[in-house]
Amino acid sequence: MKTLRLPIRIKILIMLLLANSTLVLAIFVANQIAFDKSFSDYVQSQTKARLEPVIEAFQQTMETQQNVDWLDRRSPHWKNLMRTYHQVSAANEALPKKRPKPSKDMRPPPRGERRGRGPSDKLFFKAPDGTLLVGRSSIVKDALWLPVYWPDKKEQKLGYIGVENGSMVTGKFETLFAKQQRQHFVVIAIIAFVVTFLLSIPFSKYLVRPILALRQRTKNLTSGDYSLSKQIIRRDELGQLESDMNLLAKTLAENLTARQRWIADISHELRTPIAVIKAEIEGMIDGVIEADEAQLDSLHEEIMRLTKLVNDLHQLSMSDRGSLSYEKSQMVLPELIERSLEKRKSELSHFDLQFDFSPRCFLFCDAHRMGQLFDNLLQNTLRYTDASSENKGMLDIKVNRIGQGVQVIWQDSSPGVGSEQLSHLFDRLYRTDSARNRKTGGSGLGLAICQNIIMAHNGEVHAEQSKLGGLKLTIEFKYKEN
Repeated sequence: MKTLRLPIRIKILIMLLLANSTLVLAIFVANQIAFDKSFSDYVQSQTKARLEPVIEAFQQTMETQQNVDWLDRRSPHWKNLMRTYHQVSAANEALPKKRPKPSKDMRPPPRGERRGRGPSDKLFFKAPDGTLLVGRSSIVKDALWLPVYWPDKKEQKLGYIGVENGSMVTGKFETLFAKQQRQHFVVIAIIAFVVTFLLSIPFSKYLVRPILALRQRTKNLTSGDYSLSKQIIRRDELGQLESDMNLLAKTLAENLTARQRWIADISHELRTPIAVIKAEIEGMIDGVIEADEAQLDSLHEEIMRLTKLVNDLHQLSMSDRGSLSYEKSQMVLPELIERSLEKRKSELSHFDLQFDFSPRCFLFCDAHRMGQLFDNLLQNTLRYTDASSENKGMLDIKVNRIGQGVQVIWQDSSPGVGSEQLSHLFDRLYRTDSARNRKTGGSGLGLAICQNIIMAHNGEVHAEQSKLGGLKLTIEFKYKEN
C-alpha cells in the first residue's frame, strides 16, 4: 500500500490554515468569555441599581416596624417591596404593557413576560448568619445578594436582600443583545477564516517557490552542471541555503578539476619511469645498450622510484578512506623526533642542527605513524635544502607545550618557497617550480601524507616562509583524543 505524499506546498498551506484557524478560534472564545463576563457585570450593576429603591423602602419599613416580624412573602409590607421592585424593573425594561398576541409561528412569551415584567421578579431575604427568612432554598442558587443596614446604624447589618437570577442575562432586551453579539462574533470568525484561507494560498506559493528552485538546482548538480546561480537577493535561511548550494557547486567543480588533474599527474608520474625502463630494456635487447652493472643499477633506481610512488599512492588512498590503522598510546614526542634524526645522522652531517624541546611534551599518538611523519619531513628538508660540507644547511626544530597540546616548529634554510605556492604545498603531486625542485626523486606526495597523519592525530599544520631562508612548518597537536 502506497503512502500518500503531500507536496510541501500543501503541507505549508495546511499548517498555515491550522495555525490561523487556531488563532481565530482562540480570539473567538476569548471574546465570548470577555463579553459574557462584561455583560454579566453590566447585568449585576443594573440589578443593583433596581434594588436601591427597594432597599430604601425596606429601611423605611424597618424604621416604622422596629422588628423583622413582617418578613413574610404574604405580608402587605413585603408585597409593597415586590411592587416597588417590579415598577422599577418595568421602567428600566420599557416593556410593552399589552401582551403580544400569540401566532402560529411564535411561541408564547415566558411566564414573567406575560405578567408584563421580566423573569427575575422574585425577592429573597436572609439573616446576617445566612438563615433564609423569605424565599425557597431551591430557587436562590443564582440570586444576587446585597447587604441591608439599619437606617441610622451603618455598621449594624440587618441581613441580605436577594434577586432571583440577579447575575444572569434574563431580560428581554439583554438576551436579544447578547444573542446578536454572539452572532456577530460567529460571522467575524467565519470571515477571518475565509480571508486566512485566501491569503494562505499565495503565501504558500511564495514560500515554496525558492524551494522548488533549489530542487532544480540540486538536479542540475547531480547531472554535472556546476555553474553558479544568479545573484542571491534573499537574506533569510533560504537565501543562506542558496549560498551554500553555490559553495557546494564551486567545491564540486574544484574537486572535478582536481580529480582530473590528479589522474593526469598520476599518469605522468607513472609513465616517466616506465618509459625509461622500457627504453633501457629495449636497448639491451637490441644490443644498443650493454647490460652491465651500471645499467642494471640505473634500472633498479627507476624501479625503486616507481615502487615508492606506488606505495605512496596506496598509503594516501588508504588514509583518505580511513583504512590506515592507528594504535595510539602516550608517547614523549621529542623522543620520536630524536629517533628519526638518529636514522639520518650521516646525511645530517652537512647541517647545523638545532633541536630544542620543553620537558613533559606528551602526546597520545601512534609511534609508527608519527615516526613516518618526521621521516617525511626530514626527507623533504634533506632533498630540497642547499647543504654541503663547505656550505652547511640549517635545520631548526622546536617542541613546546602550549595551552591545549604540543607545538612542533620545523624550519630549514634556503632555497625557500614563494608565498603564492605555500597554500599548495599539501596538494597531491604538487611540486614547486623553484630551486627546491631542481633535484629528482620527489613524488610530491610526502607532505600530503604528512598532513593526513597530522589530522588523524587531532592536529593542524601551517606552512610559511622561514627566517632561515627556507620553509617553516608549524604543527599543533591537541591533547584531546578524537
